[in-house]
Parts: sequence; C-alpha cells; structure tokens
Amino acid sequence: MNVLGYWPHIRQAWRDAYKAFDRRINARTRGSITCITTGSKAEGLTSYQESDIDFMCVRNRIICLEEGVDSSNVPGEKHI
Repeated sequence: MNVLGYWPHIRQAWRDAYKAFDRRINARTRGSITCITTGSKAEGLTSYQESDIDFMCVRNRIICLEEGVDSSNVPGEKHI
C-alpha cells in the first residue's frame, strides 16, 4: 500500500475520519440504530472520493442469538 501512497499514518487518518463520521451519524439516530462504516473505507484503504462506501446498520432493539442459546436468559421484552 505504501507504493500507492497509502502510508500507515494516512490509512490511520482515514480510519479515524470514518469513525468520527459514524459517531455523527449515530448521534442523529438517537440510539435507534447503530451505523458502522465497513469495507475498504473502514480499513483506510480508499479515500473519500474513491470507490463506494459500505455501511452496516444494526437496529439496537433487536438481539440475534446463536443456535442453542436460551432466550430466557436475555433481559427485556421479547416478541417472536
């Protein structure tokens, strides 16, 4: 990556910028969802105008359980 101009400090700066962006987006959702930048942008491998941007948005009121986990151990209201 250094040959392409993506030195470690530049990649870290991009990662930090996208984390700050995620924090601003998440502040606007008021806790209903959490959005996380993923893919090459999150890794700091592409700049703002390069490529696409990938987000993962998770609804905070939904809990996913692995098979075999007893849902009665999870606190809160449950709708199935």
